[in-house]
Amino acid sequence: MTFNSTFFDFDAEEERLDEEIADLEDRIADADGDTATALQAQLSKLESQRKGVVWARDRAPDSDDFAMWDEAVDGVTLGAVRASTFGNLQNDLESDPNAGSGTSDILLVADGTVEAPYYAEGIGGRELTGVVGKLHPWYIQWASGAIDRLMDPEGNVTSSDASPKETSTSESSTGE
Repeated sequence: MTFNSTFFDFDAEEERLDEEIADLEDRIADADGDTATALQAQLSKLESQRKGVVWARDRAPDSDDFAMWDEAVDGVTLGAVRASTFGNLQNDLESDPNAGSGTSDILLVADGTVEAPYYAEGIGGRELTGVVGKLHPWYIQWASGAIDRLMDPEGNVTSSDASPKETSTSESSTGE
């Protein structure tokens, strides 16, 4: 179950990431030591997320390796996960000795997907997690980051129509 469902336009997300990457590159140029190292790690993460957006928009529908992404789309709808879902996600990770560090992102994206080519009505649970786990890792990094932003309690994204009582201080990728 999600809240704050938001459509993420891939073009707008690429533009947002390009701006954040340029800003970080400027900050790295002026930084030194541990600060530069930390900023470089953030930059690498943003560059991977950008690759995920480009993959989803330009390459996913034509790739035989990712048959679950079967149509070209301009974006996807993701939602923040509720506390019970987030708690269950953490419990699943703690109870599974085979869960690696990337498993949390896969579970988060599976639970936070509202509408996307890989999501079909009625699919859920382990089946959806299995489908999401077969997507490109860069897309998972981007989608997980988008869901994290939707869960921001300070309201740093635009709330959806489904949750009108929540307020925000900035805009989502759709510019709504």
